[in-house]
Amino acid sequence: MKKPTIGDDSTRRDYLRTLGLLGAVGVGATGAAHAESAYLNPGNKHSGETLYAPPEGAPSPGAMYPRVERLEHAPGGNDTLLATFEYYPSMSGGAEPYFPVYRSENGGQTWSKFSEIHDQSGKDWGMRYQPTLYELPEETGPWPAGTVLAAGNAIPILDDPSDVPEGEIGTLGDSSIDLYASTDHGESWEFVSTVVTGGPAVPHAGNSPVWEPELQLDADGDLVCYFADERQGSDDDYNQLVGFKASDDGGQTWGDEEFVTAVPNGVDRPGMPGVVELPDGTYMIAYEVVGSDEVDGEVRVKTSPDGRDWGDPTDLGQQVVTGDGRRFVNGPYITWTPRGGPDGTVLISGKQLVDGNRQLAEGNGEVVLANTNLDGSGDWTPVKAPLSFQTESELGGRIFVGWTTPILPSPNGKQLLQVTSTKLNSTLTQIQYGERPLKLNKL
Repeated sequence: MKKPTIGDDSTRRDYLRTLGLLGAVGVGATGAAHAESAYLNPGNKHSGETLYAPPEGAPSPGAMYPRVERLEHAPGGNDTLLATFEYYPSMSGGAEPYFPVYRSENGGQTWSKFSEIHDQSGKDWGMRYQPTLYELPEETGPWPAGTVLAAGNAIPILDDPSDVPEGEIGTLGDSSIDLYASTDHGESWEFVSTVVTGGPAVPHAGNSPVWEPELQLDADGDLVCYFADERQGSDDDYNQLVGFKASDDGGQTWGDEEFVTAVPNGVDRPGMPGVVELPDGTYMIAYEVVGSDEVDGEVRVKTSPDGRDWGDPTDLGQQVVTGDGRRFVNGPYITWTPRGGPDGTVLISGKQLVDGNRQLAEGNGEVVLANTNLDGSGDWTPVKAPLSFQTESELGGRIFVGWTTPILPSPNGKQLLQVTSTKLNSTLTQIQYGERPLKLNKL
C-alpha cells in the first residue's frame, strides 16, 4: 500500500477544486501525511506581521503565492521593497483579477498598498496566478537600470462547454505568462509581451498549461523567463518540465524554449523554479519534483555557468537535504546572502519540512536550509526562519499556507525577511511577513 505523502500534486488540484474551478475528475490523489510528535506543537506557533488580510466573505483562499523584491535604484535606496501576491477578492462577481502591489520604504518593517497590475494585453482575461517581480540591475533592451518587471499568469474563466475539456465545465481557460514593466519603481505598469501561452489551466495529465514564471538576467545580459511547462506531454512523454525562453531586447520578443530539467517518463513533474545569480558568476536554480515515490515533492538544485546551460535535462539535480535526512517538499524559494562562508551562503525555503519517511520533521514551518557550497553539494543546515507558522498538513491539508515562502536578506546579510501565506480562519489565508537576525555562525 502506498504511504500517504506530503509532496503530492493533488494539493494543487484540491486547491483549484476548492475554488470551484475544476469539475469532478478522477485524479488518484493521495492524502497529506499527519505527524504526531512532541516537538510539533502547532498551537504554539505564531506568525509575524500582517501585510494583507482578506475581508470576511472574500473568495477562498483569500491571498497566497507572494513575491517580494528589493529595489536598488529607487529613491530611498535599498530600503524600498515591493511585494505582490495572488489576490482572490478580485476574482469574485465576474470581476477581472489583478495583482496588487505593496511597497515598504523601511526595509520591510511596514507596508502599504501602492499600485495594481491589470491585464492590458487585450485578452481581457485578468492577471490571476503566480506573480513575480524583478528589478533590472542594468540597462536591458529599451529599459533603464531600475526598471521593475512583473510576470504572471493571465487566465480566463470559461463557461461555454464547447471551450473546455470534457468534464471540466466552468473551469479555467488557456494560460498565458505575460510580462509587464514599470519605469517609476512600481507605481504604474505597461504591458510588454506574452512570453508563452499554454492550454487550459487544469493541473493534471492530459492538459497543457504553463505555470510559475521566474525572471533573471543571464551572463550576457539577456532577460530569461523560467517557467513550468505541461505542453510537451503528448509527443515526448513529459508530464511537466522546467523550461525557459530568453529575450535579447528586454522582453519584447522571445526565442525558442530550452529545457532546464525534463524527464520523459510520464510521471515526474519538475516545477516552481526559482533562480539566483551567485557571486562567482554562476547561477543556481531550485525547483520541486512531484511524481514518483523516489522524488515526490522534493526540492532539487542545479547550477549553470551562464543561466542558460543547465546540463543534461534528464538530470534532476542535487537534493536539498540535511545531514539527518530532513528536506523540504514543494514550493521552494532560493536566495543568497554574503554572510556565513567565504563565498556567502545559499538559502532555500519551502512549503513543508519532512523526514526520510515524508513525515513532518522537527523545524517544519520554522526553518530555512543553508549551504555554503555554491554548487549545492553536501549537507544543508537548518537555520531559524523569521516566520513560525502552521503548515498545510498540520492544518489538515485544506488551507493553502506556505504556497511560496520568499526570503530576502538585507544588503549586509545580517537580517532575513520572509513572506508567506498563513492561516487566517478555516477557509482563508493571509499574507504575513517577519524579519529576524540571520544566525549563520554554525555553518
